Amino acid sequence: MLAAVKQSNSHARRITQFTRRFAIHLRLGWLALVFIPFQFLIAAEALPQDPSQSQREQFVLAWNAATRGERDIFQALMPGLVDYVLYPYLQYEDLRHRRAGVAAAEMADFLDAHEGWAFTAGLRRAWLLTLGKKARWDDVFRYATESNDTEIRCYLAQARIKQNQTDGLLPVVQGLWAVGKSQPEACDPVFSWLKKQRGITSGLAWERIRLAMEAREPRLTLYLARYVADSDRIWVERWQEQDRRGYHRLAQARNWRDQQQSREISSYGLRRLARSDPDHAWHIFESLDGRFSWSDNVRAGILREIALWSAVEGAADTSARMRAVPTEYRDGKLLEWWVRHDLARGNWADVIVTIASMPPELKDDTRWRYWDARARLQSGDPAFANELLGELALEANYYGFLSADYLDRPYTICPQEPRVEQTEVDALRRKAGFSRALELRNAGIRSWSRGEWQMATRALDREGLRLAAALATQENWPDMAIFALGNSGDLRWYEWRFPMEYKSIVDSQARSRNLDPSWVMGLMRSESAMAVDALSSAGARGLMQLTPDTARQLAKRHNIQYSGRDQLMQAEVNIIFGTTYLRDLLDRFAENPVLAAGAYNAGPRAVDRWLKPPQAQDPAIWVETLPYFETRDYIPRVLAFTAIYDWRLRQPVTRVSSRMPAIDSGNMGTIAQSPETTEVVCRASG
Repeated sequence: MLAAVKQSNSHARRITQFTRRFAIHLRLGWLALVFIPFQFLIAAEALPQDPSQSQREQFVLAWNAATRGERDIFQALMPGLVDYVLYPYLQYEDLRHRRAGVAAAEMADFLDAHEGWAFTAGLRRAWLLTLGKKARWDDVFRYATESNDTEIRCYLAQARIKQNQTDGLLPVVQGLWAVGKSQPEACDPVFSWLKKQRGITSGLAWERIRLAMEAREPRLTLYLARYVADSDRIWVERWQEQDRRGYHRLAQARNWRDQQQSREISSYGLRRLARSDPDHAWHIFESLDGRFSWSDNVRAGILREIALWSAVEGAADTSARMRAVPTEYRDGKLLEWWVRHDLARGNWADVIVTIASMPPELKDDTRWRYWDARARLQSGDPAFANELLGELALEANYYGFLSADYLDRPYTICPQEPRVEQTEVDALRRKAGFSRALELRNAGIRSWSRGEWQMATRALDREGLRLAAALATQENWPDMAIFALGNSGDLRWYEWRFPMEYKSIVDSQARSRNLDPSWVMGLMRSESAMAVDALSSAGARGLMQLTPDTARQLAKRHNIQYSGRDQLMQAEVNIIFGTTYLRDLLDRFAENPVLAAGAYNAGPRAVDRWLKPPQAQDPAIWVETLPYFETRDYIPRVLAFTAIYDWRLRQPVTRVSSRMPAIDSGNMGTIAQSPETTEVVCRASG
């Protein structure tokens, strides 16, 4: 009898839940307003359902209602989801909405109880800012003490002032004031207090002027000039004038007195001018050197900047300027650009010397081992060079493949079979952070699912990252598997690091545009790690990272249907646009994959600049000397991934050097004299 009553009550609850959902659907206009017999509802509800799927559907309805501001629907659905794994996300939405009036203890308890959740930091910040805006100073004083957020720190300072808790506050507020940018409005009352305390000294104001210039906020100095002593105001005016003219008239500093302000203006101006005109900066430096008593650190810093940007700009006197930098101030970045300068000019003996002077961790990098070997080949040391190249040829990366090309050897790709215990993967799946991430993903809330996943993986060791990669692979979440394996160091788990999703779409679209499918796959893998919903900070979207502006231009030029940026998150549409763009770039750059890949990353106009003046160049040297570090790494990554996708697709592997024709001339050939394709073997590296 008791069982029958329970069954009847359960059945009634299911009917109630269904009719409530049906009413909501009607209100949202999602179902046609038609008559449905009540007995049909009973029959439909009697069918077995997956409880998690039912809860998920309810959660999505509630979440979407909250997003649209439909609080009545949201609040009606919320009580039925108390035992659902994502229920705290609804609590988060609820508390976020009413944070201005919620009791401080309630919010604090919720935040403390969900410390490891992805939403906690954002909710805590939003709540503390609201407390400050509402002038709830007791609560600010109690709960904001651990924040590093500038705006919250200013509210906390306000709270201390309101409560007369100002012991030790003066240096804190001075630190908030003396920064190189304008601070939030929340800081204004605190800075007014600082002025009353006479805490803004002329020296502090000058420090902020220096920071503002370093942060490229010169307009802020117009405001700050009022706080500088009258005798020093001329230096502010001189700095502003020099900055407006790009420091091209800095030679005027020969007539300045040698004091702190003149030393700071001249040293900053020389470093700034070096970025746009290193030759002019060098000539002005020569005229000012000895005129100002710069410290050794400051003088060396000026020399370093001029030498660095001379190398980037390809200035003829770069080598002499490099040698002028004291040895102890030649850091890794400077030495790398010194090598690039000599590579571009064929100064092979100097390349060897400079690489030898690099810090060990840099000198042992694959990149510089390769160029050391190339330099030794050119300098008459083939035995040692071939030994270096032979070691590199055992590695499955861009420089390893180029080394194999030079030696006419097959590529070394030694795959490891991913080995994990399924029971351990299942255990990881049940862990709180991962279960939340997966359920959020199943609910279609991708941004929060990524946040939960990333938080969950932070504390994992190498074995845990392997399990995370296995879990992500099983869940068809390739980018999370790729990132986990990159962090674990298991780079030979090629099956998971180079997934084959979207192969059929790529093959169809690439071949219809006369593109190499492996190259498209390699580029797509470089762009998004195969994340169909990837979104960059610049607004590039989807697998091949197209911006909406580029998509609109392509749609107009090629008569492709385009309905808006959300369309770029669809795999097939994104690949259509991406391959169309690649075809355009190949047409523009004479079928050169190196130039086309560079243009895909940095834009065609940037590549046009890098091709001036036109000359025949070794393409590997051209890539190595590009001024954009991102593109300098991007092109080799695409080329290496392309070779690996050749192998993954079980087709002849095209040598990387065969995809690198000489830049702007047909008279140099490829880097190595070797066949266009090669076999792949697995050789022990020792």
